Amino acid sequence: MVYWIVYFATKLLSFLYFPLRIQGRENIPRTGAFLLACNHVSYLDPMVMGIATGRRMNFMAKEELFRKPVLGFVLVRLWAFPVKRNTADRGALKESLARLKRGLPLLMFPEGTRHGAPGEKKIESGIGFLAIKANVPVIPVYIEDSQKVLPPGAKFLHRHAVKVRYGIPKKFPQDSDYDQVARQVMESVWVLKSQGF
Repeated sequence: MVYWIVYFATKLLSFLYFPLRIQGRENIPRTGAFLLACNHVSYLDPMVMGIATGRRMNFMAKEELFRKPVLGFVLVRLWAFPVKRNTADRGALKESLARLKRGLPLLMFPEGTRHGAPGEKKIESGIGFLAIKANVPVIPVYIEDSQKVLPPGAKFLHRHAVKVRYGIPKKFPQDSDYDQVARQVMESVWVLKSQGF
């Protein structure tokens, strides 16, 4: 019930403030597990992915958010789970792997932070680890202009269209290097930036 309340509330917000233009959603599998690798420029990004993808997504959220009783209650029911920032959180990776092996899709932001330009952010190798260990396809996705709807430090939404572009799913050989896979994934995300509608 909580999920659907949040889902339809987000759809309403999208209609009012950030109408979506979506390309390539046919690349999303109808069933089974996959990793969705997305760039990250706004706090709005998880909400955008939650209504754009067409599948209910699992995702990580910083552990501090779960300490707030109401927000933590809601996040758990949105299939979120905590991750410790600025560290290799083995617990979060273990939970990610368990959900993927149960056939559930997982949204990840390999750059971690919203700040910095493409190519300047540190790419977390966790997505490479999960892609290999879970043996699931990775789908790159590029969000454009979500930061114009909710700029850093803003308290209110500003109306602006948001573009979402999905790439082709890719699986990696089991002997691949985790860091190299993570870099290749983010490169495939950045390539989508140049592909217009």
